[in-house]
Amino acid sequence: MKKFFIYFTLLIIFITAIFMIAYQKDLYVWQNPQQNMWITNGQLFDGTSEQAIKNPGILVENGKISCLGSTCKRPQDVIHIDATGKGIVPGLIDLHGHILSAKAEGIQQSIPAMIWDQLRFLPSVRRELIAAGITSYRTLGDVMPAIFQLKEELNEQNLAGPRIFIAGPIFTIKDGHPSQNKRIPDWVLERATVQSDDPVYVKQQIAALAKQGIDGVKVVYQSYTDDQGVVIMPRISNKTLHAITSEARKHGLWVAVHTGTPEETDEAIAAGITTIEHGIRHGNLIETKMMKKIVENNIIYVPTLGREPKGHLNIASLNQSGVMFGVGTDSPVEMINGNSYRKELSRMVKAGIPDVKALLAATRNGADALGKSDELGTIEVGKFADILLVDGQPWQDITELKNIDMVILSGRIALDNLTAQ
Repeated sequence: MKKFFIYFTLLIIFITAIFMIAYQKDLYVWQNPQQNMWITNGQLFDGTSEQAIKNPGILVENGKISCLGSTCKRPQDVIHIDATGKGIVPGLIDLHGHILSAKAEGIQQSIPAMIWDQLRFLPSVRRELIAAGITSYRTLGDVMPAIFQLKEELNEQNLAGPRIFIAGPIFTIKDGHPSQNKRIPDWVLERATVQSDDPVYVKQQIAALAKQGIDGVKVVYQSYTDDQGVVIMPRISNKTLHAITSEARKHGLWVAVHTGTPEETDEAIAAGITTIEHGIRHGNLIETKMMKKIVENNIIYVPTLGREPKGHLNIASLNQSGVMFGVGTDSPVEMINGNSYRKELSRMVKAGIPDVKALLAATRNGADALGKSDELGTIEVGKFADILLVDGQPWQDITELKNIDMVILSGRIALDNLTAQ
């Protein structure tokens, strides 16, 4: 009888969702077309350095920045955007999220409730990401095949939202993170993880996922042993980790690794990873030798301080050592008014990163982590026109990102609070 009730509830939710999608007409689709633009006045922080300059004029054509300066030849159909009194910065990049993951708020949340949250939150999540100025979003572990379908819908511009870069499933081991989490239903884990410590098998999986369209690979390389020496949460072997990174490189994919202890992080660095997710955890301090390795290997450190209460302890020393930071929230459902992202930036600054470097972490460094520095992260000729107009100078005070007046994504006005002023 209990199973019948669950299945009946799921059926009702499914039918209700179909009617919502069919008749609500609020799936968050683009309202404005891609346009040619001429942006004048304001202060330009292009992300190529730590300095801002007087805006020389930005010409946007066919979704990209085609020219900078007063000598630009502007087409007749160009629209003029006056940025007087505004700061102009590149679009922001969130390097760590899970846009389709069912995140239970508590152990009592049921499967129907999680499904309902997915249906209820997804359009609003995309809307809030844009409102926060996030024009690119890296999602590190999601339910398949839905994540591939969402990426296609966004790429085809059938739905509005930031461009996304996906890892597909999380590579882990049985009873490792996140499969040890009993709050996550088995049907979710089956579609959101690859649980194996077989080097041959994981290589086959990565090759197959690369054909489907993943942009990178997410790996969990963290274990937990209790005070009695009993392994509570296992992880993949070092051999399997090397198999994953080598296969990823073969397909031109980045590798994001969730680590824990200094020893695990050191082994992950040696395996050839792209980004360190969450950083050194549980109050462990990073030694100078490891910081040097991070710098030498051009690895980007994504601390997700909102999820790591003691993560701030390493930030100042990492910054002084020249480590490049990226920004990740690990939180798709707390984006109301951009709070998650802005709070993460504020935490980073409070922990010891200058405001200007926090802004670079959110823009230029994010593009480097994605392997897209030739397309994203700075305002330069030839790159996608991902541009924010801000009432303030966030390179001097990162909290002024709360005052975003306009979001431009690939030459499309995605958010416009400027004309209403």
